[in-house]
Formats: sequence, C-alpha cells, structure tokens
Amino acid sequence: MQKGDIAIDSDADLVLVDPDESFIVRAAESQLKQGYTPFEGTELTGRVKQTFLRGQLIYDRGQILGQPQGRYLKRS
Repeated sequence: MQKGDIAIDSDADLVLVDPDESFIVRAAESQLKQGYTPFEGTELTGRVKQTFLRGQLIYDRGQILGQPQGRYLKRS
C-alpha cells in the first residue's frame, strides 16, 4: 500500500468536487475570519462538496463538521 491509495487501511483522505459548479467568491461567505479576499467577485468553476479526513466526513456542502484535528507546527 502506498500514500494516495484508496484501499482498506489507507489514510482515506478524500475530496469530492463538482467540476461543473460555478460560484462567485465572496469574503462574507468564507469560513476564514480575515474579512477580505483578493478574489472577491471572481467567478470560479469547480466546487468542493465533501472532504474526508482519515475516513471521517469533516466538511459537507459548506459546513465544517467537528473540531479541528491538526496541530500547529512552528517553523524553525
């Protein structure tokens, strides 16, 4: 088994994307808190629908599910 495999006992980190869905970028709709984006008003095509981390659904159609699971690694 190698990194990137979709198989039993693999990491199961997956992203499901609708490659045909278009949307307009709006900072107000972002999960991030900075309040701006350099892409404001830009139309993009291809939208993430679901994200699985270690086999667990963590993002579903605009909703972040559960608590953050990562940890901050300070750069040297």
